[in-house]
Amino acid sequence: MSSILLPLITPPITTPIQYKPTIGPRKSVSIARGMKTTSSTNASSSSSSSSSSAVADDEKESKLETKTDGDEYGDANRRTITPPKRLKEDARWRKWIGMPSRNCLESMPIICAHCNQKLTARDVPYGVDVSRYSSRRRSTNVEDENDQEEEESEWESMLRRKFVQLSRDAETDAFLLRSSRRPRLVNARLAQACTRLREKEGKSLTEANAILGRGKMFVLSREQARVLVGRSLMHRHRGGDEGGEGDDDDDNAVLDAGAYLDIGSGEGEVASKLGEYFGTVVATETSPAMVKRCAESHKDWTVLETGTIEDVWEKFKMQNAREEEEGTSTKSEAAKKKVRELLDKEERTETTERQHQGRGGGGGGKFDCIGMFNVLDRCDRPFTMLSHVRNLLKPKTGLFVLAVVLPFRPFVELDDGTRRQPSEKLDVATPTAAWEYGCRDLYENVLKPSGFEIEKISRAPYVSEGDHLAGAYVLDDVVFVLRRSADV
Repeated sequence: MSSILLPLITPPITTPIQYKPTIGPRKSVSIARGMKTTSSTNASSSSSSSSSSAVADDEKESKLETKTDGDEYGDANRRTITPPKRLKEDARWRKWIGMPSRNCLESMPIICAHCNQKLTARDVPYGVDVSRYSSRRRSTNVEDENDQEEEESEWESMLRRKFVQLSRDAETDAFLLRSSRRPRLVNARLAQACTRLREKEGKSLTEANAILGRGKMFVLSREQARVLVGRSLMHRHRGGDEGGEGDDDDDNAVLDAGAYLDIGSGEGEVASKLGEYFGTVVATETSPAMVKRCAESHKDWTVLETGTIEDVWEKFKMQNAREEEEGTSTKSEAAKKKVRELLDKEERTETTERQHQGRGGGGGGKFDCIGMFNVLDRCDRPFTMLSHVRNLLKPKTGLFVLAVVLPFRPFVELDDGTRRQPSEKLDVATPTAAWEYGCRDLYENVLKPSGFEIEKISRAPYVSEGDHLAGAYVLDDVVFVLRRSADV
């Protein structure tokens, strides 16, 4: 996953998104719709200095919140509750030396990179409001409205069945605190160095971050990846019914078999959460510096510097053959053996796969799982990319894990750091629309026509490590777990 999404440079829009955060598996806390964030008028008692006045201002109540009593979708009736007391941020000396306090996470500033809204960790959204689909109609024509009601009813029903509720865990908290454990001066110097590389040397943001080792990204923890993907992978590879779940006691069932492809892997931190389920991992990345970092961090992987994937299997074979011939491979002997076994197996079935392609099935597919985290809105031809993904995915057991930032704001970053619009346009809800509408449009208008069907769907924050200005930066992801549909 490329780091070009570093939220520091994401331009804000004029209409801020009102997040609906989730705490725990069944209770949601959200900013009340239609209400502006307010501050109380509690004044500080007499103060003898400006610093004591600042402390008093910091302790004012800041947000009116509502609580949901209902199921995990957050579509039950809401009731107003007394807002909790806002915790004070860490003292400046702690930030300067990179020593956060034990409870600093709940008060640490987290910036929404979409609208520049200041959040805290408890505001990070994981839930979904299914009631949005029944409360809004975009058409005034009665016939069109009825058709839309039926469509939204079908989508709402599927979302209720397929949605998997996640929540913050210890690994997520540890990443949120990553930049806070560095001295503030170090974070500031890294940000300045990144700016110099981009302005004076013409580096892209991805390349500059790779050179400096900053801008790390986070989407799913290992436990979240297991809940969303791992169980289904193990069950499907044991020959279970589609959509089934594996047993908790059999988590290592596919560790030594199969192949995983990660598209736009960046340094490979996100890819590693799924790659550990497979014996062979292939990662692609366009940034030379990111390719180098990924290869150094994951020596048993095959890391390809490429922006295309239609011929990724051939490139995978050629690079491994070249490394064997030149003796430059960094893989362990066990990893080399798994690659040889995988290539031999695929070579024996190549003729059969060509026959599948001739019948219009899109090919037998090479990979057991393909991951594409926050790349679809940064590629030039997203529909073409999805077509290649489908052809590379095994038809019966393969899973495609796709994470996309919502609201959907696509652009392509060029090597010199400039941006332009993609050649292929996707019909997805506008940047001011709610997460639920973007999620629906992505599936109905993009993924379903591309030959995929949903196995699971979830919501997770796309977190970038912070800097000297904020503890972390966050965007809002929809995570689809998809399989190839049979009717395309």
